Amino acid sequence: MTSYEKIWDFAEDHYGIVTTAQAVSLGVDKHQLPAMAKRGTLIRKGHGVYLVKHHVPNVNDVFAHSVALAGETAYLRGASVIALLNLAPTNPGVVYLGATARVRKRLPDNLRLVDMRPCNFVEYECIKCQPVLEALKTAREEGALDADKVAEATRTAYDKGLVSEVEMKNLLEEMV
Repeated sequence: MTSYEKIWDFAEDHYGIVTTAQAVSLGVDKHQLPAMAKRGTLIRKGHGVYLVKHHVPNVNDVFAHSVALAGETAYLRGASVIALLNLAPTNPGVVYLGATARVRKRLPDNLRLVDMRPCNFVEYECIKCQPVLEALKTAREEGALDADKVAEATRTAYDKGLVSEVEMKNLLEEMV
């Protein structure tokens, strides 16, 4: 299996993205990634983050790519988790991220990062995320969504089985 085939197999399940660290863990020399980008088989998205050129775009790409750009300790939080799970309409131009360690990278302006925030993240749609209940609270506390939208998102999360009835009732009561 060639280096590109290894990368392609991995990236196919990760929204077309592969990081240098991931490629090395696959047995690909880290110096091959910039060479592949020069040849046009990979597209450099940021420091150590590459997109497979023939990746078929997916509606959740923006979230997966944003988490990858922010680094290994990054995760989606707040309104972006709500958007990923289609719980309520949100601002599609902004992606909210958190990281458990300091992020020193320069990120695009549409990414709102809070670093060094502990989180027991979970995976939704194969993307590291703040748990739904915490994301709902975060979106409300930070003003990313108003109370009505958070209430709507909470009910939808309950309907989808993402929060329990008790969690839904407690959160709705907190917002009153």
